[in-house]
Amino acid sequence: MRCRALLLAFVAGLIPAVATSTPMAHAAPAHTEHLVTSSRPQKQMGLLHIPRIRVTAPIFNGVTNAQFDIGVGQWPGSPKPGANGNIVIGGHRTSAKRPFADIDKLKSGDEMFLYRDGKKYRYVVSKTLIVTRTAVWIINPTSTPTLTLFSCHPKGKTSHRYVIRATFAS
Repeated sequence: MRCRALLLAFVAGLIPAVATSTPMAHAAPAHTEHLVTSSRPQKQMGLLHIPRIRVTAPIFNGVTNAQFDIGVGQWPGSPKPGANGNIVIGGHRTSAKRPFADIDKLKSGDEMFLYRDGKKYRYVVSKTLIVTRTAVWIINPTSTPTLTLFSCHPKGKTSHRYVIRATFAS
């Protein structure tokens, strides 16, 4: 119950920034338009690359503005890439680095890549959804390796979330 209350507080924008993570270094894929770099002292835990929308962004632990202002944030407790469960990653569309500015251009079949611990993990978009900001089920665990991206919708508003679901491919 406490976790759900914290989630609702986060979704409403009431939780302050907190972040911890482990160091990570990877070379970014070439030819990126929206390259997001980090300049704050948070430690990167991975890298997200989405070719269709030309995004390469560092992944940090946490889903608050502290992470969203410098890249994308992974929901604490999400599994490692390729493992059963739901990796949930959020990012801004209109403020700060805005790595998910064009998240609504992703379609079923598009590829996304996570880089972590020297390995590359490929996910394929399976569905897109628009949900209310209180739709906390998007963070629920899954029985198969799943990647969920989310951002505010429509651009500049916080009433809804644009959600991308992707399945692990390799």
